[in-house]
Amino acid sequence: MLRRWTACALVLALLSLAGAAPARAEERAVTFRCVGDFVLHMPVIDAARTADGGVDFHDMLAPVADLLGDADYTVANVDGVMGASDVYSGYPRFSTPVALLDALVDCGVDMLTMSNNHALDCGWEGLLAQMDACDARGMDYIGASRTQQEHDTPQIREINGIRVGFLNYTTHANGREAACPPEAAQFGLNFAFKSDFEQDAQALRDAGAECIVAFMHWGEEYQRMADEEEQILASRLVRAGVDVIVGGHPHVIQRIYWLKSEAEPVLCCYSLGNFLSNQQGEYQNCGIIFEFTLKKDARGQVTVHAPGYIPVFVWREEAGQGYTYQLLATERALANPPEGMSKAAYSRMKLSWVDTLEHLSTQAAAAECIHLQ
Repeated sequence: MLRRWTACALVLALLSLAGAAPARAEERAVTFRCVGDFVLHMPVIDAARTADGGVDFHDMLAPVADLLGDADYTVANVDGVMGASDVYSGYPRFSTPVALLDALVDCGVDMLTMSNNHALDCGWEGLLAQMDACDARGMDYIGASRTQQEHDTPQIREINGIRVGFLNYTTHANGREAACPPEAAQFGLNFAFKSDFEQDAQALRDAGAECIVAFMHWGEEYQRMADEEEQILASRLVRAGVDVIVGGHPHVIQRIYWLKSEAEPVLCCYSLGNFLSNQQGEYQNCGIIFEFTLKKDARGQVTVHAPGYIPVFVWREEAGQGYTYQLLATERALANPPEGMSKAAYSRMKLSWVDTLEHLSTQAAAAECIHLQ
């Protein structure tokens, strides 16, 4: 026994002289929240106009500002170009006030996904202006590049000690690239069918990404189930080795699954639905805040945990010649309806809650509703 303790003491002394043995990595976690499409039709923009001639979206987002900011990293998509012009327009070519970007920054949104079908609504110059506006406000963005070098640079953010790689693609840009300089299609936007997912994912891994989150603008509008195109692209992303897939564009909520892969299952939310828009058709006046957590264990391995969602509802009421809008956390508003909400609006909100839970609470689904206090 004496000999054994002497040997141990000698080993410890040698380790002390050579420098202590490497400490095990500290366990870390990052909670993400992702929100659906902002689609600012002219009635929404008109409702945001102020008495002094400006535009302000803070009041519309105020009821969910805490939910946007209450995450380590929050990602949003705006279908339209912010900051391209002081002359605003809605569908079919969206020119969106840069005031929306200011409101998103103030609410705690960290990143915009720019590869979407309306990214070139204001031409190549408009997309450049939106990137400039983000840079001026310290807002991260993914899916758009000014140069080939920017396009080829892996997009990685270190968040709480975890190096997260980001990808963002769109299936189309409504054909607007045909009227733009060639660089818009060459490197300005990331078009899904022109991209090599495996090469892009490998570049992220080679640059040190410990986890990859891919944002997709895909699918058929107003369809509540993922179509063949989405499923094919999701399979390609799984083979490429991404860890999480988050989709948008259908303007309705689509289901959330764990997709099989050769390694860990891949978390996939096919569509987040709408976040803020004037669309009031069935299933179009609502969406979800999608949440998941990345955990890094003591060995340095990063895995995906705790997928969940918070249903949200776009409350629209008639006001004079137009409307008022507020984005509500549905469960919270059902328990405590906001002042001035009509019975008809409350009924629509309640129906959206029931529809969302029925649609997402399936045996094959991956996520659970996050109940708010």
